[in-house]
Amino acid sequence: MPHFDLFFKTEDLRRRLEPHLDLIPPYFRFTVRTGTPEVRFFDQKDPMWKGFPFPIPEGTIYVFDDEIPARALGGGMQNRASVRVTRADTDDEALVLRIWHEVLHAIGQPADDMAKRAGEWQSVSERLMWAAWQSLSRSLDVPFWHRKFYAWLTERAESGVGGR
Repeated sequence: MPHFDLFFKTEDLRRRLEPHLDLIPPYFRFTVRTGTPEVRFFDQKDPMWKGFPFPIPEGTIYVFDDEIPARALGGGMQNRASVRVTRADTDDEALVLRIWHEVLHAIGQPADDMAKRAGEWQSVSERLMWAAWQSLSRSLDVPFWHRKFYAWLTERAESGVGGR
């Protein structure tokens, strides 16, 4: 089971999001902290990543706010991740899904491949719903689909497929 030190930059972020962490399966364990871990910054010339703090210690997740000028919403690799919370983010459960997404990246799972791998993680009835959903010009980028895909990726990680 992967264990992460989960740092919330502020006590407000921690109070807001910690109650929803149970959306993430118990395969992932967290020691929740308030503060800033030791970080480095991605390419300062790339406007997407400029100012984006990324934890240095392995097994660390950092959740930060808009006071940091980065445009990227998250990044995860090599058993670490960072997640940005913007002023426009009002759905706390969606933010926890963003954390789950980056934690999956941190352990080497392809969290960006939801549509590409749809045939692998969907049941027949879900494939029908997926097709109907798209035929109505609905965005696939919604919590309903992300929860299902991330649960499948978590089961995949538990069984030792892909990642670490």
